[in-house]
Amino acid sequence: MSRRHPLRALPLVAALALTAALAGCTGPSAGGSPAASTPAADTPGDAGQSTSDACGVVQQSIDSATSSFADADPADPTSVVTAMESASTELGTISAQVTNDDVAALLPPLRDMFAQAAEAMAAMAEGDVSRAAEVSALSAQLQESAAAYQELCETG
Repeated sequence: MSRRHPLRALPLVAALALTAALAGCTGPSAGGSPAASTPAADTPGDAGQSTSDACGVVQQSIDSATSSFADADPADPTSVVTAMESASTELGTISAQVTNDDVAALLPPLRDMFAQAAEAMAAMAEGDVSRAAEVSALSAQLQESAAAYQELCETG
């Protein structure tokens, strides 16, 4: 019984780390940033979508994912895994709406990281603690991606 408690805590700890990385993405929002009210110049290959417009689309998805993580039941690792799978799916869905090349390039790796983290955390919830290092590495990668998103959206 005492072994089961730490196993349950691992997915939660990993989810909290990933959520913290996501929260770092919530800097600029489409509704309140000056960049959102002043469209950036159109660049070739982005189908007319400014960086700020693309960031606004992504921000809605990030807000939704952050809300899903907040609603996940810490006592139920499956709910955390479901939140991660939903974030991955949502990022895949919005990819079609993001035509700005710079912002679009950030989405596939981010989507894949959430899918990989969900898979690893599901395995951890079933007792495979060997996946903890993988989740930790994904959390670090997610933080790097969040920083790249934030930098692009703040300057775009």
